[in-house]
Amino acid sequence: MDFNLPADDDPRRLEVREWLEARPKVTYDELAEKGYAVPHWPAPWGLSADPETQLIIEQEIKRAGIVHPQIVNPIGVNQCGQSLLTYGTEEMRQKFLPAALACRELWCMLFSEPSGGSDLGALRTSARREGDHYIVNGQKIWTSNAHISQLGVLIARTDPSVPKHRGLTVFLVDMQAPGVEVRPILDMSGHVTEFNEVFLTDVRVPASNRLGEEGQGWQIVVEQLQTERMSMVKPGAVWGQGPTARELVYGLIETGKINDPLIRDEAAKLYVQGELLRLLSDRNLSNRINGKPPGLEANLGKMIASPHGQHLSDLAKRTEGIAGMVRDDNELPLPKQDYGMFATWDYCYWFGPAGTIGIGTTEILRNTVAERILGLPRDIDPSAKLPFSDIGRPQLAA
Repeated sequence: MDFNLPADDDPRRLEVREWLEARPKVTYDELAEKGYAVPHWPAPWGLSADPETQLIIEQEIKRAGIVHPQIVNPIGVNQCGQSLLTYGTEEMRQKFLPAALACRELWCMLFSEPSGGSDLGALRTSARREGDHYIVNGQKIWTSNAHISQLGVLIARTDPSVPKHRGLTVFLVDMQAPGVEVRPILDMSGHVTEFNEVFLTDVRVPASNRLGEEGQGWQIVVEQLQTERMSMVKPGAVWGQGPTARELVYGLIETGKINDPLIRDEAAKLYVQGELLRLLSDRNLSNRINGKPPGLEANLGKMIASPHGQHLSDLAKRTEGIAGMVRDDNELPLPKQDYGMFATWDYCYWFGPAGTIGIGTTEILRNTVAERILGLPRDIDPSAKLPFSDIGRPQLAA
């Protein structure tokens, strides 16, 4: 790593701080108009800010007690919105980005399907061109926040006659359009659900809502997933968010449970893993500040972070003893600070299993790390070069 964090009296920091202090009730519309929602984007959406200035703005927004737009609308502001800069038309950018950056319209990702498992390329949702529209039919599952989203980023199959990864296309879909049905999936956390299944029946999507060209979908989606995984390379208990091993050790010391040598040994291992993730996050920041292009580190970081978070919340619950069998937010205390959505060990524990499944399963990420980073032989996929419409059919010898 090679960087120094901007000082507290850095002129850039003081400028942002003064602007926010002059607006104690600043709105997301104002943040977006100022360029603070996505400062690294080019004008008119952002400030073309370098990574260091971007970091300053993020820190000052947090210091002002404002939930960052990337947290309120992560798909529209972070993962998928910037795809419109590269692949979208100017008409699409003007139509969709202002409301997304101001958090007036929330976005969701319509990717995973019941029949595809971890093989996103095997998706079956179809989009058939009919005049100036596409007719979409299919089903998506595990869609976060579909029940509160106004726009869905959909990947669908437009050409089944070519190999599975080449016949995919991305669309922006109105989640209130006729034929879109959202059904919440109740989970064991006992909290308001995040996950949903989405049914698409003869949904008419304007051709002008196609992102990129037909067949370009896989390239776009891989870039979006890399961006999302990069945000998870942090030491928090769930997807990089929530309490870390430092807070776990704090709770164990406060309750005296750290005196158990077995618990102490396990906590020490988790603490070391958490510091490793913290360093990986700092290295990503260093690469950004020093102008190095992003690589495949996000796959490695997410592969480590997700099981680490599960082990954190598992140890927290186990050390609570019998009290851990019921909901009690204060049984293992946490230092007072904002942990975001995952504010208690209880919720982290119940939500935790999603961590190693969502945004790429751990098994898929291990394959990616082995093949793309370590250079090991690729897994054999006999369906990779077949036309998608022929997959599953008997192949006759010539």
